[in-house]
Amino acid sequence: MRWMRIFVFVIPMLGVVVYRHYQRSGSEVAAAVLVENSFAPSWSSNEQVVSSMEERLKQEPGNAKANAMLGQAYLQRARESGDPGYYTKAEILFERALKAEPRSIEAMLGKASLLMARHNFHEAQDLAMKAVETNPDVVAPYGILTDAFVELGKYDEAVRTLEVMVGRKPNLSSYSRVSYIRELMGDTEGAIQAMRMAIDSGAPHAENTAWCMVQLANLYLNNGQIDKAVEQFQLALAHFPNYAHAEAGLARAAEARGDLALGVQHYKRAMDRIPLPEFAIGLAHVYERMGRTAEAVAQYDLVDAIQRLYESNGVSLDIEMALFNADRGRNLEQALAVAKAEWVSRKSVRVADVYAWTLYRSGRFEEAERMMQQALRLGTKDPLFLRHAEAIAHARQ
Repeated sequence: MRWMRIFVFVIPMLGVVVYRHYQRSGSEVAAAVLVENSFAPSWSSNEQVVSSMEERLKQEPGNAKANAMLGQAYLQRARESGDPGYYTKAEILFERALKAEPRSIEAMLGKASLLMARHNFHEAQDLAMKAVETNPDVVAPYGILTDAFVELGKYDEAVRTLEVMVGRKPNLSSYSRVSYIRELMGDTEGAIQAMRMAIDSGAPHAENTAWCMVQLANLYLNNGQIDKAVEQFQLALAHFPNYAHAEAGLARAAEARGDLALGVQHYKRAMDRIPLPEFAIGLAHVYERMGRTAEAVAQYDLVDAIQRLYESNGVSLDIEMALFNADRGRNLEQALAVAKAEWVSRKSVRVADVYAWTLYRSGRFEEAERMMQQALRLGTKDPLFLRHAEAIAHARQ
């Protein structure tokens, strides 16, 4: 499952913020503790940027560029730690920068990135388009605009936008997006080739290069090439030690090989570093396969608690939680309503897959089959899509 993943003297710790809103359950306390105590390494030169910009803003609080740069650094911290509280802090900085300089490309990019992280895809699209119109020579807005088009199901627009980006700046950022669109189109070999180009064009020990290594490994894993996947996950860890996404990848590979105990070890390492919902769900699935029901339930409860932490900081996980609830056979009426509303809002193949699955789990097999056709309209070979399609087709026989 893809779960799409800051002003230190304004906003208090996330756990304190959440506590003020409601009395927390045991799982919510555990979630807050995990987030606050997660292992957050200093990725790239991010910590230097944070320190430098904080000092600069003490002297020039209205400096648009410094506010935007610190906001971007806090977005990186959110990515590093899994703490969505940094989104709220970043939002303050971007708004301050845009108030001081409405045509600031840096601030527009930062706010558009924040909107993407919060799954506000329509607003992200509009702001990215505004950034392109403000300064068409800056390449970065084309990447955010491509991502927004993909999430909204506007694939032709995404391809055209990405062609402009690749033509102007063929690099890790553009090649990795080419890889993802090829993956959606069912071109696994083309996706692998593009992701290798992204890795080759990245800095050896940068976090985004390790991220691309993990994505390449995921392509191998989804294609049944487990040995190649493991090799890439381990390479990502060698280049970027303690990388949570690589640990979670090794957990999935171990599970695919039937080594459930090893899968638990890797998922726990990933959770220690960044407590993401997808890691908790993966760990719960392994526990279920091992017959360790109580431990699986504890992880599922943790997912609910993490979701509330995200929601309290403006991050919508509605479609992800709809899939989560459909898988567990709970709150199906609500999950179906959420999936339907998302489909009305955006016609992406991933939303179609979730909608089809909630229809199936609700016993509405004919409608599920029609919606699954929408999910597969690009030729996507995602194993999750294919499993859902097989179950729906079997139910219709």
